[in-house]
Amino acid sequence: MFGHPTNDYYDLKNVIEKLASEGRLDRYLVERSDNHGKRKRDDSDRRDPPQTPERHVHMISGRFGGGGLTKSSRKRRLKRVYQVGNETPDLPTISFTKEDGQGIISRHDNPVVIIMILANVNLHKTLVDQGSSADILFKPAFDKLGLDERELKAYPDTLYGLGDLPIKPLGYIPLNTTFGKGENSKTLSIDFIVVDVGSAYNALIARTTLNQLGAVVSTLHLYMKFPTSKGIATVRGDQKLARKCYNKSLNLREKGKEVHTIELRG
Repeated sequence: MFGHPTNDYYDLKNVIEKLASEGRLDRYLVERSDNHGKRKRDDSDRRDPPQTPERHVHMISGRFGGGGLTKSSRKRRLKRVYQVGNETPDLPTISFTKEDGQGIISRHDNPVVIIMILANVNLHKTLVDQGSSADILFKPAFDKLGLDERELKAYPDTLYGLGDLPIKPLGYIPLNTTFGKGENSKTLSIDFIVVDVGSAYNALIARTTLNQLGAVVSTLHLYMKFPTSKGIATVRGDQKLARKCYNKSLNLREKGKEVHTIELRG
């Protein structure tokens, strides 16, 4: 044996022989084997998921995505949701091709950041967020659009999910918003909730608006497509702009400023 004196080796040999002659070594090996088997079974039990879980976790949402601001409007929306009917939505087929991914750096995790026309202005740095139920307009963009706070309507609820703390909005404002260009575009009136917090983006488009558009979003292709009277319209995300927004959010965090973005540090 390397690294041990020869006398230590013989001492250990004598101890093992003594335990074997007394029958204690066999008992130790049997118990060790049983304990090892038990540990393996316990580990296996921990890895196996329950076959019939009893607990449920549901997503929390609301705001305009829940059917409105009042309890009565939300109850009406919920009642319609639970009504069973035979109507099938008349939705066209929307697909993405290999050509849609041209010009995109592959194996990316960038969000879809687009340009939309808001209040007759091309608004850049608009984040398409399929997980949010609230369309957000950040205060710096609100000011640059030349809008007046007196135009805001009262918004009684508190927003969650834009940061660690609840946020009290300044209010909300309906604005005509256009997606796409020319005849192959669609304009909606969107109720934007205005918040005065730091952000790398100008606005956030939520799933409520995406559903109104009938839009399908591919984060892999950085594309958003939706039907119009002239066919399928496409809005391409800006990958370089998405990365700039991400880097800006990291720089703001390092400076200790309050930043609200939906990004994970890689």
